[in-house]
Amino acid sequence: MGKALVKHNIEALRDNGVDEVYLVTNYLEEKFEQEFGERTDVNIVHQEEVTGTASALKKVDFIEDDFLVVNGDVIVSENDLESLLTHHENNDSTVTLLGTDESKPEKFGVLSITNDDVVDIREKPDTPENNLINTGIYVFTPEIFREIDELEEDQKSVTDAVKNLAQREEAKYELIDDYWIDINSPEKLWEADKIKREFEITDTDTENAKISENAEIKGKARIEKGAKIKAGTVIEGKAFIGKNSVIGPNTVIRDSTVTKNSQIRNANVEEGLLFERCIVDPHVHLENFILGEESDVKSGTVIRESFIGARSFIEMNNSIYGKKFVPDARTDLSEISK
Repeated sequence: MGKALVKHNIEALRDNGVDEVYLVTNYLEEKFEQEFGERTDVNIVHQEEVTGTASALKKVDFIEDDFLVVNGDVIVSENDLESLLTHHENNDSTVTLLGTDESKPEKFGVLSITNDDVVDIREKPDTPENNLINTGIYVFTPEIFREIDELEEDQKSVTDAVKNLAQREEAKYELIDDYWIDINSPEKLWEADKIKREFEITDTDTENAKISENAEIKGKARIEKGAKIKAGTVIEGKAFIGKNSVIGPNTVIRDSTVTKNSQIRNANVEEGLLFERCIVDPHVHLENFILGEESDVKSGTVIRESFIGARSFIEMNNSIYGKKFVPDARTDLSEISK
């Protein structure tokens, strides 16, 4: 909602008292440096060769206190992180992990539990014994580094180390209460944005935005500094409007996220996510969608249940349903859209 996933997770960590963050990355290092280089609480750690999550964790084996590990492609609530940390503090295990019920557990590591203990993890089993999965979010003691050193040659993941600990009754678990989403598809990204708005927007906050007296906010909205809401605009449900975006005139925004520096005029936007610097022309209807950054949607277009890649150019009077387009699309899509 209005920012990159990694920023959401860093904020959640900070709100739970984590005062130092290490981002282990093998690519996009320059972008991370640009984004976080001036922050003293965020450290970028480069992983030269991707050989598994265990080797990534070993890059921070200088840590001497208990620490929390969160994958970069998930979203989790602050309350669930707090519960995990509290549970770990109250037991003497080497690891405490977050677990959750999942409708398709065969795609994840499935937990075997006895009382408060994790006794085994079966990675992506054909026939799961239950729906309780490992979210890949952990609190470790520094003992985990010794455990990684003792892994067999064919064991490459953090899960391998945690499984060994579980079989020695050194692993505990806490259950997700609010939300955890593994963002492995555009659909999951859309779902994550929707859930973040539902949990985080509890009242209307205009934050020095410029709102016309002839605009109407019917639901609960977070409208950031520099945004302009022009006459005839209606904002309904839970909505986020990013910095310096211009909405209206005569526009409807319903249950959607519009990130910074976007422009929407005389259009309808429902249950969607627009990334930054998008332009939506008059008489456009967008519904159940994602629109990638720097995209331009021309007049008369209808987009439903579609995920449009970054820097796409959608010509006038298109009707697009259930389509996915690659980034940097610069084409008239009429041949495939009707």
